[in-house]
Amino acid sequence: MIKEYPLQFTTTLILFLLMNLSYFWEGEFGILTFPIFIILFIIFFILFFELIRQIYISTKEKFAKKNRNYLLGFMIICLTSIIIKPTGIINFDKLEGENLYFAQAEGAANCTSTLQLKKTNKFIYESICFGMDKTKGNYEIDKNLIYFKNFDKNKFQFQYGKINVKNNTIDLYRDKNDKNPFSIPIINK
Repeated sequence: MIKEYPLQFTTTLILFLLMNLSYFWEGEFGILTFPIFIILFIIFFILFFELIRQIYISTKEKFAKKNRNYLLGFMIICLTSIIIKPTGIINFDKLEGENLYFAQAEGAANCTSTLQLKKTNKFIYESICFGMDKTKGNYEIDKNLIYFKNFDKNKFQFQYGKINVKNNTIDLYRDKNDKNPFSIPIINK
């Protein structure tokens, strides 16, 4: 199958792997994330039309070619799984552990900021606004203060946070002199 249809097989496999492993790479490209997904979407439709073409050829040949039948099965399984589970078969977010706190804020132009504090003392901060930035690191909680450590300071500029029980928010501070914290409403505890 690979020798007879290398382009179809390889492209389908690469698309399948990229979509299923998007959890690991989607936050690394910032503003280029959306164009990358558009390109992957175009490749998906090209492969879909190639699948239709291969099915048409196979029906004319009465499914006599074994390798083409294997290719059809492979393409159908991969493309169908992408349709059913576009973010991947495995939910890698659940493998990070359960959330202690989940906070999310929506800003102008549907820009979204999400902060997940995991029970394993890891945090994930995701900012989606004309691109996607994802930061992972560790945290420690002392009373109602959250201290962030081991993270990419280019993607996450906050040094610490404060759990505001009264407003049900996590207030993020850039430094100790920050008078205008970024407040994210807590959705789940």
